[in-house]
Parts: sequence; C-alpha cells; structure tokens
Amino acid sequence: MHLPENHWYVVLSSAELRRKPVGAERFGRRMVFWRDAGNVAHAHEDRCPHLGAALSAGKVEDGRLVCPFHGFAFDGGGACRHIPANGCAGKIPKGMALTSFVLREAYGFIWLWHGQARDSYPELPYFPELLEEGWRCRTDIVDWPVHYTRAIENQLDVAHLAFVHGAAMGQAGRSFVDGPWVEADDHGIRIWSSNARDTGQPKRSQAALREAAQGQPPRIRFLFPGTWILHIAPSIRNVVAFVPIDDKHTRYYLRFYHRVRLPVVAQLFELALGWSNRHILAQDRRVVVTQTPANSLDAADDRFIEADRAIVAFRRRLAALLAGDAPDQPGR
Repeated sequence: MHLPENHWYVVLSSAELRRKPVGAERFGRRMVFWRDAGNVAHAHEDRCPHLGAALSAGKVEDGRLVCPFHGFAFDGGGACRHIPANGCAGKIPKGMALTSFVLREAYGFIWLWHGQARDSYPELPYFPELLEEGWRCRTDIVDWPVHYTRAIENQLDVAHLAFVHGAAMGQAGRSFVDGPWVEADDHGIRIWSSNARDTGQPKRSQAALREAAQGQPPRIRFLFPGTWILHIAPSIRNVVAFVPIDDKHTRYYLRFYHRVRLPVVAQLFELALGWSNRHILAQDRRVVVTQTPANSLDAADDRFIEADRAIVAFRRRLAALLAGDAPDQPGR
C-alpha cells in the first residue's frame, strides 16, 4: 500500500490491546500487537519465521509472545528467546527473528512509525487543546470499504452538508458556502467556513475571509497523515483518526470530546452524541462508497469549485509527501 513514509499513524485504540495478542491488517499487511510484562505495546509481522503460523493466535507468557504452533517465544524487539524443541540450552538459529515496528502509546491510541528507524522521532500529530484537564471522550470504531484518501476528503468537504446530512446537522437548505478560507502548511490544513441559505448574496473575497478568520479558531483542522478535529462548540469536539487498512478499506476511530463533569449525565450525553455521530457518518458512507476512482489521487477528471479549496490542498500536500518532496512529519 502506497502511503507517506516517516509519519506516525494510529493503528489501534489502547483499549483494544489487553492481555491477548491482537491480529490486525494495517497498510495492507498483517500485523500482531501485544503487551509485555511491563504493559508496553509491541508490533510485528503476524507470521512466525519458523513455518509461518499466525502469532496472533498464540499467547503472551512470561512477557514474551509465544507461537501457537511450536511454542517459539519472542521478546518485544522480535528476537527469538526460546525454541522448546531445542531445549533450554539449545542454539537459536540466526534469522529466527520477527519483523518489528516502532510504536508509541499516547492519548488513548497506539501509534506506529511508518518509515525508516531513527535515533529520535517527531512528535505525535495530535491536538494540544485536548491535553488540557477536564476533557472526557467516547470512542466508536467504524470500518468503511473505501480508500483512505476518500475517507479523509469527505471530512474536509464543506459543500456536501445540506445534501447528505440536511436536518441531521441543522444544514437543511444551507447550500451556500461562504469561502472557505483555508490555510495549509507542513503542519496540516485549517478550515474556516460557514454555510447559509442562498438568498443571492455575494461571496466574500479571500481577503475578507482571511480578515474574518483572524483570531478565530478554525472549524476544521487536519494533521497529516490522518488526524482530524471538528470544533463544534467551546466544550465539544469531534476527532477522527483515519487508519488505512488496505487499498479498499479504512477504519475510523471516531471520538466525541466534551467537558460534562457529572458521570451519569456525561454517559447519557456520550451515548446520544455517539449515536448521532455514527448516524451522520453512515449518511456520508452511502455516497462516498460510490466515488470513483477509489484513490482520489487517481481522479484526474475531477473538476473543482471554490468550496473545494481544502480538498485541493490535501491532494497537493499528499502528492508531495508521496513523491518525497516534502519534509518529514511536522510537530503540532
């Protein structure tokens, strides 16, 4: 699968990885994730180098990943530490090691470094405002049968709301897009936009939109390679981590952040808004699965309008990353 390298990608939520190994396809390859005795997460190719059994069907024992076929035991670095058939004092053949991946765990996610190993790594691409005290969140997991580019662009599209969502987002009849004003750089994409009923009003100039955006938080932010946030209200945010599974499937880790403190009220609030988010995403899905070609970077026949500025910025930046013409993943 062709993805920008030297970036951190969300691959799992922390809650998904407990005591047992977890097998998952990511970036078009089968991986196994597990925790050692110190609760540190590790990831390898989900294949024992002995005879190819899936390690995700094995277990974790004494802080090591154990193959279900012949009991080979591997440490977090992928080194084989024990072959039962050879005995405790037996030699371990050279090359009997696992392909390993660099992981970090933060913000309730497990992140995988897709690129060359290095002595130090850039910061994880997340949103500083959500690190403040008082935020609570609910996480929903949704899988779509679409390429990750189409999934991401759908959340950067400010012109579809009245037609795909209508009353579900309070956008019924609000088809006029004033702008958007879009800023794009190595840190990602920021979008200021508003939708209104079409009364024949003129669009504001880009200079006027830029001036109006000064000092105001963007409604939408996207950080490469795949984290997105929607500013709904001062104490409400939606966050999506887009996870490329393969060329035809993308996983959404959909989060609803809020600051409701009372536990019972917070839980009810999360249930209601979680349902609403899944409903809205299902409305998007019905349309996005029909888009062709699957990978938006192959869509040479697409014709853009002014409201597509963020989509255009995304395609340009992604094309540069894939071509190796852009610097490594930035910080926040």
